[in-house]
Amino acid sequence: MKRYNSEDYYSVINKNTGIKIADCAQQEDALLMVSFDPQNRIITTNKFLMGQVVDVIMPKALPTTAIVDLGGKWDDSIPEGIDPWNLGGRRMKLPKSQLEIFNP
Repeated sequence: MKRYNSEDYYSVINKNTGIKIADCAQQEDALLMVSFDPQNRIITTNKFLMGQVVDVIMPKALPTTAIVDLGGKWDDSIPEGIDPWNLGGRRMKLPKSQLEIFNP
């Protein structure tokens, strides 16, 4: 099995229009493509340029292990007689004097 040259590849281009017909990893394949219509096709050799590689390391845990005390600032007190596990019981209803009739 042939190994590909990782730095070069070959383009087959139509001479009349300048449109690329194919990219080939091996020169023999490009020559075969040109042999189908040698008057109108040419080969160009191109260098494959490797882009910059950036390694990203993700932290395995949160950046802090300390417990943050908000001083009760965000505590939500539960009114008397409401079950904290029953979210439907936390709904508040407006008095009838504040209700508006909705007519779409």
